[in-house]
Parts: sequence; structure tokens; C-alpha cells
Amino acid sequence: MTEIVEEDLDSYPFPLGPLGEPPERFSELRAQCPVVRVRMPSGDTAWAVTGYDEVVAALSDSRLSRAALREPGAPRVIKGPDFGDNPFNLLSQDGADHRRLRRLISPAFTPKRAEQKRPRIQEIADELVDALEAGPRPADLHHDFAALLPIWVITDLLGASRERRADIQRWTDHLVSITAHTADERLRARDESAAYVVSLLAERRGAPGEDLLSDLITARDDGDRLSEQELVWLTVNLLVAGHDTTVSALSRATYQILRHQDQWASLVARVDDREVVRHAVDELLRYAPPSEIGFLRIATDDLEVGGVAVRKGEGVIPIMHAAGRDTRHVHDPDRLDLFREDVKHVAFGHGSHFCPGAGLARLELEIGLATLARRLPELQLAVPPDDVEWSSGLLTLRPKTLPARW
Repeated sequence: MTEIVEEDLDSYPFPLGPLGEPPERFSELRAQCPVVRVRMPSGDTAWAVTGYDEVVAALSDSRLSRAALREPGAPRVIKGPDFGDNPFNLLSQDGADHRRLRRLISPAFTPKRAEQKRPRIQEIADELVDALEAGPRPADLHHDFAALLPIWVITDLLGASRERRADIQRWTDHLVSITAHTADERLRARDESAAYVVSLLAERRGAPGEDLLSDLITARDDGDRLSEQELVWLTVNLLVAGHDTTVSALSRATYQILRHQDQWASLVARVDDREVVRHAVDELLRYAPPSEIGFLRIATDDLEVGGVAVRKGEGVIPIMHAAGRDTRHVHDPDRLDLFREDVKHVAFGHGSHFCPGAGLARLELEIGLATLARRLPELQLAVPPDDVEWSSGLLTLRPKTLPARW
């Protein structure tokens, strides 16, 4: 193999583009070399994949393993202990155990079950807009709307305490950190979130309810289909992943559509057409996905990705959020068009790790954006778009604040 010279490698993650746009390097790499060697914050190297076809192929290949991240000497994104080291973490499992755990939670996230939650999600969205209207102007659409709706939904779904929502948000912020928080802070968040879940499980065992957590406890205690440790960490996964990416997707989509006021006006004009809103959400997921980061996988055998030889033990990062602007599939992909026909993305992943909560997340995005459009049709950014600052060093991307007026 040709020796890799350190100075020749891109640093991963790539710098964010202006106006909350994807890294400009994505477009260059897709055109020149959609599979390229990069250096991660840990100092280890991996292959970053940015083209749509190459990303889908990598996500579909069982020889690229999440579980192998725990193997001694495997490349790492960051130095020190990480949430992904936990063998009970759903995101770091493959094969039979991964399928078994997904089967336990999948019934709660089918499109039909998600649709049954529409009235409650609508209640939450309306309550949050009521508070916006009663509050100060300009309002902060990130902290007071986009960051709240998804966590209210997931705590309702799991029967978690409303009083602990702020703690759950804080733990999540640390657990999805790449460089924003220290290893000690990440471990403390891991331990505190697990301790909370243990207390929540004890509470729910004493007083079962009609929630997903009670169903999982039944699977544990009656069917013995998962261990106690699996139950704890599956619940932590649901609390964290069950809201964080949706927060970023909703906040980022709101920013981008308000930055394109012609598109906002189009949504307002057709907001009562659910099919139009659904299509708009797909375009926003393509144009402004919740993250610019991919999940590292380890090659368990020699293989090829996009014609590039990947050796056993090397890391591969399919950046699924880079795929949505591939000119091979989307015409003029840098243009936001809520009514384009060629919407193509893998914002929810692909293959065995496809997001099990995709249906619920889509519904939250649809209701959240439609509620803003219906009730606040004159909504606009209260600052120039390039004055909005973005949080960095996290797996997901969101503005620090999103000032808006109407």
C-alpha cells in the first residue's frame, strides 16, 4: 500500500460551511474522490465516504462493523473512554443481538404507531407556540421550540419524569460530544444517565403504565428477552438518540427555511396539505440534515468501497449526511426547493442500523414545522443569517440560538 503522509490528510470532522451549510470539502471530495483517507481527533486514520452510492454500499456491507470498534487497537474517533465502548449500546452492536434488541423496540415506532401519537405531538407543539407568543421578542426558536418538542415526546413515550428533562438534555449534550466535552464529562454523563434509568425502572416496576418502558420491563421480567444491563442501556439509547437528532433536524430545518423566505412562503401557503408538508420535510432532511458526522465502522475483512481498497482493521466513516447533495442523483443540490421531485437522502441511515425511530422523527418534524407555519406565518429570522452561531464538537449540529420575530 502507498504510505499515507500525515500532511496530506484532511482533518475529520470537516469545517462547517458558511450559513450552516455542509462542509465545502464534501462537494470537492464527491467530485474528485468520494472515498478518502482522513485523520480523526484521536490521531487515528479512517476512510471518509461522501458519495451517495458509496455511502449506501458502505452502510449495507456487513463487513463494516460497529461492534468491532471495541476490539483492542481499533481506530477511534476520540481519545479516552467513549459511550460507544459500552457493549450494551445498541449503536455499537451487530448481528443477532442487534436484531433482537431492535425487534423489541420496533413495534413502538411503526408508522401506524407513530401516527397514533399525532394528537399528543400536536398538543405539545401548540403549547410551545402558546409560550412563544406569550414570551419575549425576539423569541429563541432553538431553545424554546426545537429543543423542547422532541424531548417532551420521548419522555412521554418512555414515561420518564418531566422534571428531569433538563438533566436528560445535559447528559445527551455530553454523550454526543466529539470535542466539546472532556472524557471525564462524558463518563460522568454516562454514569448519571444510567443511574437515573435504574431508578426509573424501579419506579415503573412498582407502578407499570401504558408506555414503552413498561413494555420493555415486561420483556425483561416475563419473557427474559433481554438482560438487565441491556434494558438499562437500551433505555439510555432511547432517551438520547430518541430526541437529539430530531432537535438538530428541526432547529436546522427551521433556520434554513426561514433563510429562504420564498420557500417559507410556499410552505405557509400549502401548510394544510399533509403530503406537501411531508415532501418538504424530506427536502429539508436532504438539504439540512441533523449532522455532518458519520458513525465510524471497522472493516472485519478486506473489501472495496467505491473502488478503494480497505484493509481488515481499518476504519470507514460513511457520512450519510453528505450523500444528499450528490449531483449524480440530485439536480442543483445546493438549492433548497421544497417541491423538487428528485429528493434523495439517507438522513436516517440505511441497512441494519437504519434509524428505528424514523417514522416518529418525521412526524415530529412535520407537526413542528406545520405548526409554526400555520400559527406564525410571518415568522422570520431576527438577525442576519450569517450572525447565527453554530454549536461545534458534537455529533449533531444545531444553532446556539435561533432568534426570530413575527
